[in-house]
Amino acid sequence: MRNNYLGFTLIEIVFVFAMEVIVIGLGVGVLFMVTEARISENRGDSARLAASRLSEQFRNDLHSAITATLENDVLRLTLPNEEELVYSIEPAEFPKQPVLQRNKMSGGKKIAAETYMLPDYSVSWFVQDKDAGLVALNIWKQPVDRHGQILVQTPPKENLNPFTREITGKNNIGIDPVYAGNWRTIIGKINQ
Repeated sequence: MRNNYLGFTLIEIVFVFAMEVIVIGLGVGVLFMVTEARISENRGDSARLAASRLSEQFRNDLHSAITATLENDVLRLTLPNEEELVYSIEPAEFPKQPVLQRNKMSGGKKIAAETYMLPDYSVSWFVQDKDAGLVALNIWKQPVDRHGQILVQTPPKENLNPFTREITGKNNIGIDPVYAGNWRTIIGKINQ
């Protein structure tokens, strides 16, 4: 006897549904990865743009300052018109971004403020060479793996010379490429 019923068996329907679920799951996974890559790329572009803006602003401020005072990681620049620029670094809890605040003060009151986002997992600090009239902003971006685990710790600040870009220590003298690639220094001279 011949079965004239043209249809699908339950096994065939379950198999087709399973294949659709797999294909949709793969598609969603690829879409998620592409979106994450694009967000990361945009963040990198924003960080590079902010770093460029910060470099230009920091150097211009130093060139226009008549004195610089560094105390407790706060840099105060006195301008000729009796205004003051106050740079401060607000560290973040990892993996949040630390920020650099630039406040323009006049008569003890804040008249303007800017915030610069620093790279994720970075440590920043100021250094001053009073004899040469130089001030440096150091930004050390700690390398991390894809899970956010820090791979290389920041070398001790006393072992870093931002003006020569040398790292000195017990076993290390000169520029270590592992460190140098993650270390950015913005140096400016005070107009004395």
